Amino acid sequence: MSTINQFKEDDIGRTPLFYAVARNDIKEVETIIFSLSGTGLSCQRLALLNHKDHSGVTAVDVARKLGHEEIRALLSSEQGRMEFYE
Repeated sequence: MSTINQFKEDDIGRTPLFYAVARNDIKEVETIIFSLSGTGLSCQRLALLNHKDHSGVTAVDVARKLGHEEIRALLSSEQGRMEFYE
């Protein structure tokens, strides 16, 4: 999956990460986020994790709402790690 596809939004502003989270597909979530750079001045991984749809919802919010705790924990820890170290 190319970087461009990972940031491609549908008509409500959701990226493929949102749908992998909704399906509770941890392997796809890992593939999406770990294929992006997690370091640097313009951190792609953090940008995707912080991306909000047109309603202001993030993929982490979707995981929390649906009770997908393993994915929520993964996304939250990656987000916190990059915000702290970058």
